Amino acid sequence: MEYYIEYLEKEHNQRNNEEIMSRQFMESMPLYMFSIQGNRFTYANPATLKTLGYSMEELRSKNWWDIVHPDYQEMMIERNKRRLNLESVPDQYEIIVTDKNHKQHWVEILNASIEVNGVASTISAAMDIGERKHIELELQKTQNDLEQRVIQRTAELHQINQEISITNKILKNIITNMSDGVLIIDIHGNVEHMNPTARDILKEGLEYLKICAQNKEKSILWKMLNQGQSFRDEEIMLNTKKVNIHFLASGAPIHNELGEIHRGVIIVRPIKEVHKLINRFTGAKAKFCFEDIICESKKMKELIILAKRAAFKESNVLLEGESGTGKELFAQAIHNSSKCSKGPFVALNCGALPRDLIASELFGYAEGAFTGAKKGGNPGKFELASGGTIFLDEIGDMPLEEQTNLLRVIQEKSITRIGGNRLIPVNVRIICASNKNLREEVEKGRFRQDLFYRLHVLAIKIPPLRERPEDIPVLFRYFLVNTYGFSQQYIDMIEPLIYERFCHFQWLGNVRELQNITERMVNTSNGQHLRLEHLPAEFNNYHSEPPVHQMYSPVSSNVKGNKKIRQLVAQVEREEIIRLLDKHNGNVSQVAREMGLNRRTIHRKIKTYGITCLWGRRE
Repeated sequence: MEYYIEYLEKEHNQRNNEEIMSRQFMESMPLYMFSIQGNRFTYANPATLKTLGYSMEELRSKNWWDIVHPDYQEMMIERNKRRLNLESVPDQYEIIVTDKNHKQHWVEILNASIEVNGVASTISAAMDIGERKHIELELQKTQNDLEQRVIQRTAELHQINQEISITNKILKNIITNMSDGVLIIDIHGNVEHMNPTARDILKEGLEYLKICAQNKEKSILWKMLNQGQSFRDEEIMLNTKKVNIHFLASGAPIHNELGEIHRGVIIVRPIKEVHKLINRFTGAKAKFCFEDIICESKKMKELIILAKRAAFKESNVLLEGESGTGKELFAQAIHNSSKCSKGPFVALNCGALPRDLIASELFGYAEGAFTGAKKGGNPGKFELASGGTIFLDEIGDMPLEEQTNLLRVIQEKSITRIGGNRLIPVNVRIICASNKNLREEVEKGRFRQDLFYRLHVLAIKIPPLRERPEDIPVLFRYFLVNTYGFSQQYIDMIEPLIYERFCHFQWLGNVRELQNITERMVNTSNGQHLRLEHLPAEFNNYHSEPPVHQMYSPVSSNVKGNKKIRQLVAQVEREEIIRLLDKHNGNVSQVAREMGLNRRTIHRKIKTYGITCLWGRRE
């Protein structure tokens, strides 16, 4: 019995020693050690109390979840319930606990469930992982920043790629739709890329272009690809088996990242497009149409019909008439009604150029043709007019030697520049004009007969103004309205005797002189209604001699012309009397005073012209 009691005491002491050792172990551990029974703390080691800042008594008075961060409380309560019910729950997890000063601590907890005296309890060990969490958070932040940068950079690269793609499409569309041809060639002259315009321009000339690029002696392409020499607006003609290709070219080398030439870009433009551009800015365009020819005479209307018929033909046209009758007006109208109306209209006055300049003006010159010749040469009027009309005014004044060259151009449809040796094809319609009788010039030996027959295919002779007096008042009123902006009321107030003087005048300068006289009268009148005193001095003695057309016409023509003039003057005078009677409500005295006549004369004219007085007779 004593042995048994001794055994029990010994076992009890051993258990006490083990408990003491366990407690000492827990209290000396740097880990947080605590136990929970129900909702309360039953034990916490010094490390736990020190970190939380509570005493054991304070800790026992709290629910165990009071020290858990609100974000984790619900989860911890749920797991604790399941653990007490001996359900399977995670025994290791990371949470945030708050100390007495509300400071947060990241801890990793290990739980173990035990039963003491039939009561379920939980023993927990926790380790401070704040530093690790800080590092993890920094790493996560760094990773998030890196991912954000990757996303941002990816978006930027995507945007850049889109912009590059859009730019490439725009450049491609620009190059594709350029009016100039664009080619990219390699170092050997092989074409790597060209736009449709270049393909249309060069056609069969690509192989010839390659040969030029490999020609070391005189090729600008070889110099560009091998010596890096750019060139600009060089005139090139490729003579292929099927067609001659004439164009301007500009080129520049393309260097790689090492600075070596490995490609070249060439821009080509057809010479006819260059000529169109030149003509556009030099005014080589026809402005007038047949609707701009102002006339009332039957003779002029018949000429317009004839000219319209000539416009639809491709034959050469010869316009004859005195200076100022409107030969260039007819030439422009014929051009604008012809098939080549979209082409240029180039005019040249053969009588206004020195003899030694006519050839260079007509046919152009090559580079170095004479001292002072422009670099690259210069195209002539025939080249500039290709595809359109060339108007050679005063053709009768052209020197005989140039008439020979003109005849050759008409026959061969091509020209050779002065100092050059290449034939340049031209497609030009020729309209000539002369104030001389070319048939008489041929008889006198001053004009080539063969050239005359080449030009005298469709002949239109424009009559002088004195032979078509019906057009004089119409043109006069047209100039007043369209040139000086006068109203119809102003036109109606013009003294009728002015028209009579006009119809008896000689008009040696024709329409040009009439326009000049109109301007002089407008300036002299200073805004007043035109009267006889505003006529120039040369009209004062208009009865002293008959008009020129009466002096040199047969008698029958004189009678007929005088009759037309009288009829025209009577018509104008009748309209003026009616207008003034209407203006003054039938007051004949006022009409006579305004017309500068006496009342008896007005009464006689009213009776002669058959004017019915609707206003009642008033003196």
